[in-house]
Formats: sequence, C-alpha cells, structure tokens
Amino acid sequence: MTGRAAVRLFGRHAGELGLEGEAAIPESWRFEYASDYVQAAAPALSVSLPLRAAPFEGAVVRNWFCNLLPEGGVREAIERRLRIAPREPFALLEAIGGECAGAVAIGASDARTDAARRDEPDLETLLAAQRHEAGEGAWAALGVPHRLSLAGAQDKIAVVREQDGRLRLPVGEELSTHIVKPDSARLPGLRDLEALGLALARAIGLDAVAAEPIELAGRKALLVARYDRVVQPSNVTRLHQEDFCQALGYPPELKYESSGGPTLAACAALIRTELRLGPVALRGFLDWVACNGLLGNADAHAKNLALLCGLDGRRRLAPFYDLVPTAVIAESLVDREPALRIGQARRIDRLGADDWRAFAEATGYAPRFVIRRVAELAHALREHAAATADALISQGVDGARMRRAVAFVEENAGRALRELG
Repeated sequence: MTGRAAVRLFGRHAGELGLEGEAAIPESWRFEYASDYVQAAAPALSVSLPLRAAPFEGAVVRNWFCNLLPEGGVREAIERRLRIAPREPFALLEAIGGECAGAVAIGASDARTDAARRDEPDLETLLAAQRHEAGEGAWAALGVPHRLSLAGAQDKIAVVREQDGRLRLPVGEELSTHIVKPDSARLPGLRDLEALGLALARAIGLDAVAAEPIELAGRKALLVARYDRVVQPSNVTRLHQEDFCQALGYPPELKYESSGGPTLAACAALIRTELRLGPVALRGFLDWVACNGLLGNADAHAKNLALLCGLDGRRRLAPFYDLVPTAVIAESLVDREPALRIGQARRIDRLGADDWRAFAEATGYAPRFVIRRVAELAHALREHAAATADALISQGVDGARMRRAVAFVEENAGRALRELG
C-alpha cells in the first residue's frame, strides 16, 4: 500500500505523512516537515519528531501517528463502519484524522459551513436513533462522518457543547469542546468511579480535567471538558498535546511497563532532563503518581499522562485525566498490578514507604520530599472524600457504589499514612 496525507498543526500545513509498503512494517512510514514550516521555526509535532529539514522514517513515525487512533473494540467498530481492513492504520488516519487529540489534523480539510452546523441534530437525537447499535465503539462510530479520532480503548465521542448546554457533533473544521464517554458495558459503574477520581483530584487542589456525570438517550455517561481546547464566547482554539508514549517514541500497544513500555524513571527523565520543564512540572508528575497510588488506580499507564504545547512551542504537563480507582472493581476484571511500577510493589493497594523511597531514587526526587508529599495528599483525600461523594450522588451517580469507593479511598489513604509514619 502507498499513500500520502497532509499534516496540519494549529491549522497550518506542517508536512506530509507517507506510506510506502505494508503499514505493519515500521520502515514503510515516513514524515517530512514542509520547508516553509521549518524555516518559520513553528512548533514541532512531537518531542520525538523535532523540527528539522531531513525526513523521519521508521518506527518513530509509525508509533507517533498510530497513537492518535482508538484501540481495541472501539477501533474495530470504526473499521467495520468504514469497511477498512484491520491493521490498516494509515487508511484509518486518512479517514478519521480530521479532529484528533491536540492541534494536529490529518488529510484534506472539510469546508462545510456554519449553516451545516445549525442543521446538525443534537447528540441525544443521534443516540436515540442508534439505540439498537449499543455495542462497544457504537458512540465513537457516530463520529466517523465527522472525521473524529480519539485515542484509547474506551468508547467516546468528541462533541460541541453549546452555551445552552445542548451537545452536538462538530461540523467541518469546527473544533469540539468536550468528550462524552458512555458508561462501560464490560465494567458497569466505570463512569461513576472516573467521576469520583477526577472530582477528588480537583477537590484536593490538583490540576485535573473538569467532568460531570450526565445521561444521554437513557444511558449514563461522563461529560469531560477538553483540556486541549481553549473555549471563549466567540471562538475555540487548539492546544497541542501528546501523551508520553508519543513523546518517548513508544507504540500504543506498549503503554504498560510490563509489556516493555515506558517506566516512571523514563517519564521523569523526560520532564527533568530532556525538556527541563522545571519545578511545577516535576511537582505535577509526583502528584500524578501519588494521586493514582492513593486512589488505587492500577491503570495509570503512559498514555494517561500528557504534555501540552501552545503556539509558542513551550511545553507543560497536561491536566490529569482518566483517574479511576480501579481497585474498587472486582480483581477478576481488573488487575491490581500498577501499569507503571512504583518501587517493587506488585499491587496498587499495597504501596509501602520503601516503594515510595525507591520511586524517589529512580526518578531523581529527594525521598523525604516524596514521603511528605504523599502523606499530604493522603490527608487531603481523607478530608474531602465524603463531601465529594455526596456532591456526585446529588448529580445522579450510584450512591451505594460511591460509598464503597469512598470507603476504599479512605482506607487506602489511611493505610498509606500508617506506612509512611
């Protein structure tokens, strides 16, 4: 297979993505920045694809662009909808790469007008019409005609939230403002747990995305504000983002350390040494690791941590997202082993002081500083857990599930405090 696709960043032509051969062969992939884009010293697509005149070839290109695509059953649903053969990521990028994470867009632009936006049905109407197709990836498949691509294994769709609260799909080159994630059919209650994790992080002063539980077409969902969009009354603009698999050059299938993916030490080195993002980012990274450990989130992998970049090219750590206390879910359904190992701990709910000291040594922090910060966050979680759960229950989440989750978080934070002395 051969192909060429234009790549835009912040709405400007940045270069060309090419394929010469089988998409499964990394050496078939090629990306080259446009000469005028390089001369303008415009922002780079990635830490792993820095601005330069010479083309990039091989795995570094394949890995970065494939990380823009959905995974698992969600991807399979979109491939069926488009009649694209499995394992043809280049064709999939051409088909749905118009509105991706960050400021990148792939393929031809869509020139539909404002009039088309006014005619777009609201999301609830579309979902009601689709009710007989409620399988995994059904919501993501709705975005196919609009060239929407969101990475990850969870079903989700990018939407525009109007000022009156109405949700609809974006049209043409219009930017989405929110992401809607239906509750998981495989893990019922995942929506409520993610709502709790994000709300708790915000309650204790951490930089986490804003989210609210909603119901659409009779199905529970989570409405999440896009942190890579700046929403103003008159317009919406992009921020560029890339997850740590992209920044470190790993493919999406290696997002877990146990699969050969990034380690926390590698993530810290990127922040501390390669990018030199400074103390705010280093504190944020520590808070991300500590918060996930205290919440009992064993699924905090390298695609759940990201960098943000503006038009000026300056990078910073993105707000936290996908914070789910997975340890509340039955162990037969979700493993307890941390996605990124903290010390020698084999279970996310069994982190001890020695594990935090080992983490500190591996990532360049002073052990005493790490211990103190983990304890501060543990105290804060215990203080805010009950009130945060009550607020979510008033918004319609399951009360019994919230109480079980809060009991776990309080117990886990209390155990951490005892371990840390």
